[in-house]
Amino acid sequence: MELSKESKDFIGRLQMYLMASGKKEKEIEEITGELEDHLLEAEQRGKSVEDVVGNSPKEYMEQFSQEMKLDKGMIFKVIPVIYIGALAYLLIGEILDGGVEFSLIEAVGYPVIFLFIIGIYSVGLRYISSHKPARWKEWLVYGVAGIVPVGSFIVLIFLDKYLDPPAFEFGTVGNTIAFFVAAAVFIGMALWSKLWAPIIIPLLLFVPEYLIGLTGLSTSTQLTLTSLLIFAGPLIYFLIVYKKDHSSSA
Repeated sequence: MELSKESKDFIGRLQMYLMASGKKEKEIEEITGELEDHLLEAEQRGKSVEDVVGNSPKEYMEQFSQEMKLDKGMIFKVIPVIYIGALAYLLIGEILDGGVEFSLIEAVGYPVIFLFIIGIYSVGLRYISSHKPARWKEWLVYGVAGIVPVGSFIVLIFLDKYLDPPAFEFGTVGNTIAFFVAAAVFIGMALWSKLWAPIIIPLLLFVPEYLIGLTGLSTSTQLTLTSLLIFAGPLIYFLIVYKKDHSSSA
């Protein structure tokens, strides 16, 4: 006998909740494995998920979360890696846009926004997994999680231009070093994650823009082509990966 769709859905939401709460992956697998056996036994006796977890899935998930230790390894390893990857992405963009130039506000603002984004995603995933909201509410949460970071960067750009703080520029040597450091970061992330995405995605985003910039096309045409290629490149890549994974699992 297999678990019902309702039980599988609850286990999946519990996993999401605990991951968004910063718990260790190994402990999550152990707890959800035990819960899966418990739910299977309950269903064999004719009971439902509500009979096991009660009428408040959120309280049930919070109880598990409080009993588990915070995964400090994830906080001090994974998050810095993601931040360094984001910084490498910004460096490449600045280099291709004429050279690295950071103001004091940008140097302080980017780390703050990065931590803010992590907090938003964590809260959003915890809410979705524990409340099981209606589809439109779920998409609203995703929309807010996507719009707020973009808005934060827009505010940062506005403050940078309005306040005109001190800025520092990289020279030719500095830009060259920054480029190779950023490239090394992408390669290191690919080796660490055992995925090609950290290398392929930057290539798909930056190479078309750089090559189009070398042409003699008008500015508006360059912007149009760059926008289309930046959107189409990653989309095609993810579709290929999805199709490959779907074919291998079929």
